[in-house]
Amino acid sequence: MTKPQDALWLVLVLVLIWSVRSGAQAPTSTWISEIEISTLVPFEISFHFTNQGTALLRVSGGRAILSDRFGQAIDILPVDEFSVLPGENRKVTAGSRWGFQRTGIYLLEVVLDLGADAVISRSLAFRILPVRLPLAPIRVSEGEGLYTVYQQPINWGLQRISAPEAWEISHGEDTVVVAVIDSGIDATIPQLAEGMWVNEDEVPGNGIDDDGNGYVDDVNGWDFRDGDPSSLTGTPLHWHGTFVAGIIASCPGELPIVGIAPGVRIMDVRFLNSQNKFLSSEWRTFAAAVDYAVDNGAHIINLSIFANGRPPAVFEAALRRAVEREVIIVGITGNTGRVGVLYPGKYDTVYAVSATTKKDLLADFSAYGAEVFACAPGEQIVSFVPGGGTSTRSGTSFAAPHVSGALALILSAHPGISPAEAVEMLVGSLTDLGPRGFDPEFGHGLIDAYKAVSGD
Repeated sequence: MTKPQDALWLVLVLVLIWSVRSGAQAPTSTWISEIEISTLVPFEISFHFTNQGTALLRVSGGRAILSDRFGQAIDILPVDEFSVLPGENRKVTAGSRWGFQRTGIYLLEVVLDLGADAVISRSLAFRILPVRLPLAPIRVSEGEGLYTVYQQPINWGLQRISAPEAWEISHGEDTVVVAVIDSGIDATIPQLAEGMWVNEDEVPGNGIDDDGNGYVDDVNGWDFRDGDPSSLTGTPLHWHGTFVAGIIASCPGELPIVGIAPGVRIMDVRFLNSQNKFLSSEWRTFAAAVDYAVDNGAHIINLSIFANGRPPAVFEAALRRAVEREVIIVGITGNTGRVGVLYPGKYDTVYAVSATTKKDLLADFSAYGAEVFACAPGEQIVSFVPGGGTSTRSGTSFAAPHVSGALALILSAHPGISPAEAVEMLVGSLTDLGPRGFDPEFGHGLIDAYKAVSGD
């Protein structure tokens, strides 16, 4: 006769034997592995799930919770239902409708519902750092050792002209100066402040013209609108000049805005008023602004400005002087959407740029004509506006700085070459659009910064 305690022992032994034979194992967080951030725009993640049991497992779904370092939820990504065979390792993805590129330290928690109130989870602490420039020195920053992802530049024009590939050769040298003659630049924006030209011969704020160039305290340039050394004093800024400067040379930082040539320097030469306009009586001042840029060492002048009618001889002469001093002048075709390049882009001293779309078509607002030099992205471009925010804008004004930036990279990667040689390298790299060869819409073609810089 079997005693009760012997019967209980027999049951326990049978259960143990069954467990060993079946390989039954309760799911744990270790079944989730290799959590990764696939992209930031849109925000997408992936992870691996391994069924370590002996039966088909149906996961009812779940969620991936993105939280800040204080545990505040930022976004929740749904995980769809999936099935996993015994012993199978399956890669699972989840995505948001939105992008997320704010620099900082975050937590990503993957939570899976296995049914019957069974839930498992696993977390990944990670950090987002500014856009990575391949030749820049690695900076020690908070969260060393954490899983790291880098911002993706959000201006589509960068990718279209192969600027990230060009950065493998040069980010731009701080000895190369691009003068932005425009409506002024908000140099308080950290990602622009880092790339501003500095007049080393001028002592800031001492009220003395230390370098004897005729302009007092012109440390980053000169405001010809108000006759003072800063675009931030006097009449309010229009957003246009800040936007243009950001396309050319903004540096990596808190926001995913990076210029074509983030290592070069921007000279702020303000000429346009708070409405982004100027009067016909101000051509002599415009000429003085050009002369200032040339006399103070600019290698390239970006003129995202157009005029109705032919400028007077005093302005044309200033452009001629600039070219004679080996300064490259990049201008625009204008935003009329019709045939006829506007001045100053119409001059043979200016390289006029038309604007293209994401589909490599001529933007419907872009003027065109026989004077078009080349084309560049100009529709739905993203850059900075005064105050440090970002905006999306369209215009030939924003195609020109793509060309100015590419030329700045060429000058940086090939020190000592002449402006003519730099332009020749750019022309040799252009991608033909439209009818074969030169045409009045796209000029000689779409710029390719990598081919231009590498000489391919």
